[in-house]
Amino acid sequence: MLDAARTPAPPMHFDDLRYDKHDGIARIAFDRPARLNALGDGSTRELVAACEDAAADAAVRVVVITGGGEAFCAGGDFEDTFARGRDKSADQWSERIRRGPNALVRVLQGMAKPVLASVNGVAAGGGATIALACDLRIASERASFSFPFARLGLTPEFGCSHLLPRTVGLGRAMELLMLAEPLAAADAARIGLVHSVVAHDALETATAALATRLRDMPGGALGAIKSLLLRGQSLGIDAALELEAQSLGRAFTSTEHRRAVDAFLARRAARREGGARPN
Repeated sequence: MLDAARTPAPPMHFDDLRYDKHDGIARIAFDRPARLNALGDGSTRELVAACEDAAADAAVRVVVITGGGEAFCAGGDFEDTFARGRDKSADQWSERIRRGPNALVRVLQGMAKPVLASVNGVAAGGGATIALACDLRIASERASFSFPFARLGLTPEFGCSHLLPRTVGLGRAMELLMLAEPLAAADAARIGLVHSVVAHDALETATAALATRLRDMPGGALGAIKSLLLRGQSLGIDAALELEAQSLGRAFTSTEHRRAVDAFLARRAARREGGARPN
């Protein structure tokens, strides 16, 4: 909870995003609807800055990334990314990727709080891979996903080569990246790319409900679970077991755990006093 004596920081201004924080939830929305929220020259750096702010703010417990208008994010803006970048050298492009996409994935994966992608429409190229880099994905029935890098003679970014096979399996990742065919929301759910699909008009409400549910969970436990799962992808079983032992030792002695146990016992006592059969 925010200290009452603390003066709230002024809202951050972005050209390509809308960013607000309310009741423990930070909401970041791509805001270039006329261009289907395609990533302009500074869009990814703005997204990094917003995510860094949310990660550092103790009052923020959940981060939601979505799109304004009818699209989530249509990938790289043709003029900013391709036309104006024709004269860049390979080293210049690599450095741009390190400062933009790579930096964003490190922030998203490194923050000890859940990040939810609310995919309201087309998520193509960088848009699909940004959603992939989030912890959970909920999609409108109108959403679609595509990884068209090969069609453009390019390779994936935003950690896609690492995250996609771990999310949908190696064979499916090969298919999505090599054939570059778009994927409807229902098919994305079928292969595990998104965890749920809802009616388009219900997406905002469903996203808010899920974000609130995550906000009200023990934040320390969620952060530790996220870290264990991500680190466990590159560990052998013995190292993973040791990480679990250390993490659970900290969890059992945390104030958060003790409060959760006390609340559980109080609810059970109340049910017994009311004549209800305890679970």
